[in-house]
Amino acid sequence: MHALDDSQRRRRSRHRAFWRIVNPLNRRLAGYAPWWVLLEARGRRSGKPRTFPLARGPLDGHVLSLISVHGRHADWVRNIEAAPEIRVKLSGRWHAGSASVHDYDAAIARRFNAYARSGPRTLGIDPVLVRVELRR
Repeated sequence: MHALDDSQRRRRSRHRAFWRIVNPLNRRLAGYAPWWVLLEARGRRSGKPRTFPLARGPLDGHVLSLISVHGRHADWVRNIEAAPEIRVKLSGRWHAGSASVHDYDAAIARRFNAYARSGPRTLGIDPVLVRVELRR
């Protein structure tokens, strides 16, 4: 992870302010709406469960892909790197799994819906992919 320059820091700050307002509303829909999931990860410092509404990526069998538009700078990604055991709410049901962070791959990103693909183009700062292996 490289340090953000001033422009990226200001941009990320604006996005964080926006999402602090929007995310509480999105949390209610995420996990039910087909284009979102609700990811629960342990806080890397507090150890408490933290939830994040995220754009849903493709689900191949028991593997779900997610995009972090802010890459390894995103709190939820840093939490996963510290403690990869997570839960994901899909279609109204919670699923346990293990997550890992990978370099952004445009071929995989093309499989996401238009809403999810727009994030890296419009908001992205060093996007990465997160692979979630769901337990059965």
